[in-house]
Amino acid sequence: ISCGSCHAPEGGGSDLRTDDPRSLHPGFDGFFGTPDDVIGSIGVVLQSCAGQMIDDGVFYPNRQVTRRRSQSSVGAGYHPRVFWDGRAGPEFTDPETGVELIPNGGALEAQAVGPIVSMVEMGCETSGWDGVRMKLMSVTPLALATDLGDDLIDALVLFGDYPALFDNAFGDSEITATRIAYAIASYERTLVPDRTPFDFFNEGNPDGMTPNQQQGMLLFIDNCLPCHGTPALGDGIFRNIGVRPIFEDEGHFEVTGNPVNLGQFKTPSLRNAGLRAPYFHNGGKVDLDEVLAFYNGGGDFEPNDPLMDPLNLPNGSLAQIKDFVENGLTDSRVEFGLPPFDHPTMQPFFVRGDSNNDGSVDISDAVSSLDFLFGDGEIFCEDANDANDDGGIDIADPVAVLSRLFGGAEPLPLPSDVSFGPDPTFDLLSCLN
Repeated sequence: ISCGSCHAPEGGGSDLRTDDPRSLHPGFDGFFGTPDDVIGSIGVVLQSCAGQMIDDGVFYPNRQVTRRRSQSSVGAGYHPRVFWDGRAGPEFTDPETGVELIPNGGALEAQAVGPIVSMVEMGCETSGWDGVRMKLMSVTPLALATDLGDDLIDALVLFGDYPALFDNAFGDSEITATRIAYAIASYERTLVPDRTPFDFFNEGNPDGMTPNQQQGMLLFIDNCLPCHGTPALGDGIFRNIGVRPIFEDEGHFEVTGNPVNLGQFKTPSLRNAGLRAPYFHNGGKVDLDEVLAFYNGGGDFEPNDPLMDPLNLPNGSLAQIKDFVENGLTDSRVEFGLPPFDHPTMQPFFVRGDSNNDGSVDISDAVSSLDFLFGDGEIFCEDANDANDDGGIDIADPVAVLSRLFGGAEPLPLPSDVSFGPDPTFDLLSCLN
């Protein structure tokens, strides 16, 4: 798991894995399949720092899931606080020494140090910075990555391990939480999505946006500006807009303790919002049509913000606003992962033959594979479905699974049904993991 696992530019800086059924969190009531379920981000299986897996009582043997939808890392440097509840920023305090290093403007640094030691997102049960330090001193940077850009290749040729990289950046090889935070935040501040059709239009190009998008912009100005009127198209203020009942998630109140903040969440930037489905802190709206219907009706739950009066706009007007937000506010460099939004590709880890992605190989995987081949079933990891590792998906794959289960065949090719890891064989198959 890396920062990029939950924050992909092609997903508008958010998580692209939301179609994976394992991205579901049971929400406040603790039960899957109820209205308060959340589409979060897949993290790690709860484990001790010695590598022993632990039954968490909810997700095991699958990975844990965050209780909120991941926010965008793109353009995040313009917000004084980050996270939906605003718990990071505006100050940054060294998590190892407790010394405040940035009194204001340190939200990105404050955010960066959280997931690394979180037992849900990246870390282990008693994860600490000494463990992070030891790991970084012993591993090769980007060893599991592909599609490295020339700049990264050049850097790794000159500085082939993390101590050397830290020495080049900070003057000596010491690895600290603060230096990690500074490095990540410095990179994030380069992610400025300011080349959208909306920007071109505002620069004086009358053809920067289509006439339909221009009309959508005018409707947006008339109806959405109180919360989305900044250049970032989101003011970052905390509001309860009635997405879900307050008791399910207390939002900004968890940070301030002030009852006025109950159920309030940060207003996000709408730049590249067309790439970030599903929407809101719980991922509860699957597309922009549902989002606009939500606002058109004044929210789903009360009490909510006084600004949440029903828009009562006709469908044609909603479609024009959608065109403006979905297309007029999308930076094509973000959408297609072009510089400065380019990035390496992480090799996905999977279990060979685990067609249904439940973490093990059994008869249900053969059924899942057959359903994909001859029915209308879906697969989320083509590499896992390629049970015989021949680079294709066909009838031979469920046969290989059945032969392994009931015919005494040898373990499936690496990463075999008794292991877990990346695909050692080059092919054109992909995996959403």
